[in-house]
Amino acid sequence: MKSSINIKPKIVIHCQYVYGIGHFVRTIELAKGLSNYFSIFILNGGESVPNFDIPSEINLIQLPAIYKEENVSYLSPVESIYSIEECFKKRSDIIENTLSNLKPEIIITEHFPFGLLFEDEVVHLISSAKSLNSNVKVVCSVRDIIESSSGSIKDNITVQHLNNCYDLLLIHGDEKYFHLKNTFSLYNEISVPNYHTGYIVKSIELNTKSEHSKPILLASIAGGRLGKELLNALIKNHSAVNKQIIHKLIIFTGAFDSCFEELRDEIKKLSSNDIELFAFDRESYLSYFSQSDLVISLGGYNSIIESISNRKRLLVYQREFAQGNEEQDLRINLFKEMGVLNVISSKDLNNSNLADSIIQSLNNDIYRNVNLNVNGVAFSTELITKLNKGL
Repeated sequence: MKSSINIKPKIVIHCQYVYGIGHFVRTIELAKGLSNYFSIFILNGGESVPNFDIPSEINLIQLPAIYKEENVSYLSPVESIYSIEECFKKRSDIIENTLSNLKPEIIITEHFPFGLLFEDEVVHLISSAKSLNSNVKVVCSVRDIIESSSGSIKDNITVQHLNNCYDLLLIHGDEKYFHLKNTFSLYNEISVPNYHTGYIVKSIELNTKSEHSKPILLASIAGGRLGKELLNALIKNHSAVNKQIIHKLIIFTGAFDSCFEELRDEIKKLSSNDIELFAFDRESYLSYFSQSDLVISLGGYNSIIESISNRKRLLVYQREFAQGNEEQDLRINLFKEMGVLNVISSKDLNNSNLADSIIQSLNNDIYRNVNLNVNGVAFSTELITKLNKGL
């Protein structure tokens, strides 16, 4: 009698980010859940994230990376030896070879078609996958908020792609707080089955500290291409805060920034044992997060949801972005109104407002009544599994 080998169906996920790492973090967490039932292959088009553990059951295929500067409208290859055209050609070859070898049962596109910067690449990916396997299912995985509440000509393109090419739309948020129809004006024209899955967030084991230990302030700028002015300001204000509340300040630089040595030199000038600087390291950050009394961040999807779901005090630097950031502002403002985070702006960085805001945030009672749906990984996995089975 022949032994049967249980071969998991294959999923290829296209993930692209050009500023921070929020899309990547969400993709990895979703992939972890899916890997119990599927073989997972991630086509990663953003810059490779250092010191970020990828489980062995997830196959990460790094494409020649592309990013975008804040003040420009064009894309750039991370490796400057290539032109952007050469970069896209190399990416296309890798994508074609991957699809040809795997012939996946499911394609997941992270954010696309709600973001169209990589439209040609992703449309070609979907077309190629369907030519290799006519039964392939296509899923869109997108965050809670889309930056198109007032509508635009691009919304029609998004809806056309969804209705013509996709089998399922997964919105990773809690519809009690943000329903897609409130930030995407053509929601009612979407005919593909769609679900608000709950937020995707990593399960973090919290450590109990001694009641006699110093409060821990944890500051990070995640990707780090933007926001290093926050870290500079925290270092400059450390002594002023420490005079009022003796604490430990832990700072993580961003995954892609180059300011570590500059910040280290500034810290040396303070001659303080109560401030530590680390290069980006996801697991190390989470270890300090589990002990922290106050999290200070730029207020992206992951840092906000991780903090609120774990009932951490949160101080958000609501930075002004050169080309706007409606998505982040909407999320920050909602949770601010609910009383679960405090906010500072650029004008607060270079005066006593920063120290005052830190002290006020540390003294806040932790808000414990937010019933936030963070079941995004489990529900998404359930829906994709049913889709694969034709249910």
